[in-house]
Amino acid sequence: MKTALHTFLSNAKKIAVICLLWTAANLTPSSAAQPAAPPEAEKIDKILTRHLAKRGLQAQPAASDEVFLRRLYLDVVGRLPTHDEALQFLNSKDYAKRTRLIDDLLASPGYVSHFFNYFADLLRLLTDNRDSTTGVAYADWVKQALAQNKPFDQMVRELLTAKGGAWENGAIGFYMRDRGMPLDHLAATVQVFLGTRIECAQCHNHPFDKWSQLDYYQMAAFTYGMDTRGDYGFEKKAFAPNGKAKRQVAEDRELLATVRKSLGEVIKPLRYTMVKETDKELKLPHDYSYSDAKPSDRVMPVAMFGHTVEVAPGQSRAEAFANWLAHPSNPRFTTVIANRLWKKVMGAGLIEPVDEMMDSTVPVNAELMSYLEQLMVQKEYNLKSFLRVLLNSQAYQRMPVTTGLALGESFDFTGPLLRRMTAEQVWDSVVTLIYGNLDAKSQEPNPANRARLAALQNLYQAITNQTPQELIAAAKQRQADGEDDKLSARIQALTAKANEARKVGDTAKARQISQQVNRLRQQTRNAAFDLILGEEALESYTSSKKMASAKNTKPALKKTVPRQQQIAVRAEFKRLEATGLSRDEARQAIKQIFQDRQRNAVMMGQAMRASELGSPAPRGHFLRLFGQSDRETIENANPEAAVPQALSLMNGPIVGSLMHPASALAENLAQSPHSSEQLNTLYLSLLTRYPTDEERQVLSHVVAQHGERALEDIVHALLNTGEFLFVR
Repeated sequence: MKTALHTFLSNAKKIAVICLLWTAANLTPSSAAQPAAPPEAEKIDKILTRHLAKRGLQAQPAASDEVFLRRLYLDVVGRLPTHDEALQFLNSKDYAKRTRLIDDLLASPGYVSHFFNYFADLLRLLTDNRDSTTGVAYADWVKQALAQNKPFDQMVRELLTAKGGAWENGAIGFYMRDRGMPLDHLAATVQVFLGTRIECAQCHNHPFDKWSQLDYYQMAAFTYGMDTRGDYGFEKKAFAPNGKAKRQVAEDRELLATVRKSLGEVIKPLRYTMVKETDKELKLPHDYSYSDAKPSDRVMPVAMFGHTVEVAPGQSRAEAFANWLAHPSNPRFTTVIANRLWKKVMGAGLIEPVDEMMDSTVPVNAELMSYLEQLMVQKEYNLKSFLRVLLNSQAYQRMPVTTGLALGESFDFTGPLLRRMTAEQVWDSVVTLIYGNLDAKSQEPNPANRARLAALQNLYQAITNQTPQELIAAAKQRQADGEDDKLSARIQALTAKANEARKVGDTAKARQISQQVNRLRQQTRNAAFDLILGEEALESYTSSKKMASAKNTKPALKKTVPRQQQIAVRAEFKRLEATGLSRDEARQAIKQIFQDRQRNAVMMGQAMRASELGSPAPRGHFLRLFGQSDRETIENANPEAAVPQALSLMNGPIVGSLMHPASALAENLAQSPHSSEQLNTLYLSLLTRYPTDEERQVLSHVVAQHGERALEDIVHALLNTGEFLFVR
């Protein structure tokens, strides 16, 4: 008996070994190295399961591959999957394909593009304003930080201590965003990174929280010395280093004015491009009315909450502040970023609002909030690693909750919350349908931006290389030439003529004169550059400027055939006349309609993701119509539907661009000769799913009757559905 049993076990072991060897030999490389979902995701699900059981709630069922695929692309890379990407995922038999796709998307350039949009909204990042050079350097810095997966706490410390020129440190855009307003900037900093609204305490003790006006000023004292005013010390350099030269200039007011004017023309391009840290101290306002201090008292830096902050020897106040704020022991820093990212993927925060935390604030699920804080510290503020856990959880991969939340109502996360696409997600999805995958376009800093910053660096170095004596001598020579006075007189005379032309409504003449004025002003600047910096420095600066003005955009799709446009105009004219308009009124309406369409067509011809366009887009742009933030306040995007959005989708150029023979969608349709395959292509491209049997039955008859025109109508219909515009 013992021998028989021994023989059986021995044979069983052999069979098991043979099976293992056969399995290993037949595994494909992809299935042999399956990515493992992070175990922390399971912990999140267990916490949520206990919470839902206590509340007597039932979790949503697991999302289908189609729902998960669309949601993940929109949440991680901010666009719909392409037709080929959708086919590849849906046809895959890999049991770990969801985890693999999460990893792939987090590692893609699309992640950088999408999360740049998120942080641009949070940081109120501007690239289209008077200090746009610093803005684009700031934007490139944020993109590079995301591309390098720089830990979030490190990003924040670098922002809070940023100084120098925009050409060497784009992070100075953080302070330059509120240039000349250090107190307002402090309020924004605390709201973004500590989730606390303290702006009320700038003028008086906070009416709803414990913060006093003195608390506010003590906190602001940490960063008050970060100077954004644009005083680079060039004029002081001309006078202060040499007492004799200073006295000579002081005795000659006219020469002093010339020096200032010449230097002013030269350093004008450098305005709003530098931040320097000073020892400037903050004082309480002259009308301070509380008994804990006196008006105009000097304020020493003190943290509002958390551990004590001491400025160590050799350490600046800003460095001490940064180390305190972005530290795991700070009671709110970790909570805020963990809660913000949870809201980013689930549609609502465990703490709402995410930026109005008080001591009395209680999360909807305290155990989960505490675990997410621990997880963020454990991951060392690695945003991708943290997101990977959330995206692999069953909680994220459930069907959406479609019932809306009332104001103040808590959300128990039985599944992700249904939400509208952001303006950037709509734009990037449409651009993807027209041009295909453009993710890699946002991977590197724009060459034109680099050239512009190089020009400023050359200018700065040329100025700082001048000695005080050289600057004064150049100013004297410029004064002797008298050329400045002549140019100034001509500019004043022409400006007066331009104003007169505008008064009488002659805008063409005013525009022509203004162009002459701009040329004269440029001539004045070039003369000052040449005199103070020398011909070589001027040439270096102007050549860099020319490089910066070069365009780097993909050509737009070909314009509509004139014959088709004529037919469209006549049809539109008849429709308007039928509404009762006179012929003149109809002509004017048509003119306006086609001007709007032409403008929108140019916009849609911009083959760029939203992250590569100006931030924010101009008023009237597609992005602004769909609620893009104006960057005036923190997270100021508007997710609500609006009539202009519907009009843009119904009457704008989008459908025409989508159905253009050169578009990615049209090319995919051309590869599907049968109507059933074309319907599959349309639905998979726009809704990331196949049509239902009912939809297929109805639409097949429409396509059979109307051919290609029916396909355009179907695209138009799908584009205007809630299913297209919502993240499920």
